[in-house]
Amino acid sequence: MDDGQEREPDRKDAAAPVHGLQQGLAVAGAVVSLPVVVWGLQQIVGGLFVLTWLGAAVPLLFLRAPKGFVGACVTTGLLLLGWGVLGALAGMFLFWPSALLLLCAAFADPRRRPVAAKVAGGVGASVAAAVVVGCAVFAWQFYLAPVWAEPHTYRAETTHASLQGLFRDQEAMVRLKRLGATSVSGSESDEGAYLVVRFPDGLSRPERDDLKFEIARLPGIVGVGLCPVSECG
Repeated sequence: MDDGQEREPDRKDAAAPVHGLQQGLAVAGAVVSLPVVVWGLQQIVGGLFVLTWLGAAVPLLFLRAPKGFVGACVTTGLLLLGWGVLGALAGMFLFWPSALLLLCAAFADPRRRPVAAKVAGGVGASVAAAVVVGCAVFAWQFYLAPVWAEPHTYRAETTHASLQGLFRDQEAMVRLKRLGATSVSGSESDEGAYLVVRFPDGLSRPERDDLKFEIARLPGIVGVGLCPVSECG
């Protein structure tokens, strides 16, 4: 009788649904890797990022199946850690935060492990917060800031032959420097040739207009315009 009474709680615990904290960490494990997939799709091995994310989302299939949830989280988490090492050169280590969140989800059941659940929950929350901050900084540095930044470069369309001739015209280069140009370079591709003239942020509007006018007067220049920071830096 005593043995039966002691085992009954264990059987109930085994059948208990996945705890909300565990579910949240598992969902976070899939969500935090979505920015990685978006970034990875721009790479040659973009398909691997999608497949890896699908693997990270496997534990979500067990949110209503408590018997398989813990095993799915541990197995997927360890596989992601190993895959991050093997595919480090391709950027697969970026899925490590997902791996840590899934491992935390496996042990974040306060009904069975109160202390371990608190630790796992704290670690998981820290990892998720770090990912959010990191993604925000990355997006600002490489996408938002260049779009909103004020251009400080003029790009003048010309021909390949004219571009070479401009660099041999030392007098013209000196005039551009006197008008505020900090550097003069060229850009050539199959689409055309461009004279790229940088100027300091502190250059006043009239001075910028004078510099633009002087660039437009150069031989072979077809048109002059400001070049976005995202393209010319």
